[in-house]
Amino acid sequence: MRDGIKSALSQLEQECLDCGACAEVCDLLAELTDSPGELARRGIDVYLAYSCFLCDRCAAACPLELRPSALFAARRMAAVEKGEIDPEEYNYLLPDRKEHVMQLYRSYCGIDYGDLEAEKGAEICFFPGCTLMTYSPVLTREVFKRLEDECGCRGMLTDCCGKPLSQMGLEERAAESSRNLVDKVKCLGVKRIVVACPGCYYYLYEILGQEEIEILTVYEVLDFTEITAENAPLCTVHDSCPDRFKGVFSKGVRAALKKSGFSVVEMTANRGDTPCCGSGGQVSHFRPELAEKLIEVRLREAEKSGARVLLAYCLSCVLNFATRPSGVKVRHVLNLLLGLDEDYSDVKTKVLKILENAG
Repeated sequence: MRDGIKSALSQLEQECLDCGACAEVCDLLAELTDSPGELARRGIDVYLAYSCFLCDRCAAACPLELRPSALFAARRMAAVEKGEIDPEEYNYLLPDRKEHVMQLYRSYCGIDYGDLEAEKGAEICFFPGCTLMTYSPVLTREVFKRLEDECGCRGMLTDCCGKPLSQMGLEERAAESSRNLVDKVKCLGVKRIVVACPGCYYYLYEILGQEEIEILTVYEVLDFTEITAENAPLCTVHDSCPDRFKGVFSKGVRAALKKSGFSVVEMTANRGDTPCCGSGGQVSHFRPELAEKLIEVRLREAEKSGARVLLAYCLSCVLNFATRPSGVKVRHVLNLLLGLDEDYSDVKTKVLKILENAG
């Protein structure tokens, strides 16, 4: 991944047209007087490096398909290597540390998946992702049960894919996390992994792409039966940043909703043009005002769509939107498709209390 970032940064330095197309869709770039190409040639400071959501909406807008996010990702790696940022200050965010926030939450709430852990010979496994298995254990277990019944899933992988570490600039720790996961999957003899989180899905493709392991989404595998359409609320879908270019989840989710009798009205910005929910790149911990602005704008757009329910297929997106008062109900897509109505509005409040007690 480091080589990919360096290559994208070099391309940005040499080919950026300074046309401003990226700044039209990104509040951060709009704040700056220099283009991404100029910034790449001149360099940026640490504060700016951790102000980018790494969502690649800028890349989607670029006529040359350049990636300005590479500038910020590369600077984060440099900041870690030069000791300009102390990772120990952010251990509560990092999944390779024992007492990170999600582990604390699971311990506090008594959430455990020891009975579902994949064992040797489990060729088909479910990979829920850290956020889903932490903050929605009911949904996680229901999805596993459906996978067990419908496709012979025999275990769950509760590891982190390593993406949060990479986004922080901790490439060595991310690489170690990825190696451990690859070794585990090979040792268990896993042939197929079914994924619920779009971030995990695309990251797993990067680290397992050479291992001949099939990676599928839950929307490709599960058979969502039809419901009574007359009682189905009008929905709108917030698409996830990692799905921006390939659209595997956005297509699968909309197909599943249609099959189940739900109608979807699109917001003005959808699929590849969708803005970040505010959780990308850990920016909410460095520039919370930028994250808050994105959240408020998106909620207002959902209200204007006329939908009664705002859906997302990434639980991080759901948690960001659910904690703010709005005129739409916020739910995970799987909540609707599986008939499990969960209220996520107080999750982040509970997280803060747990961190306060732990600190």
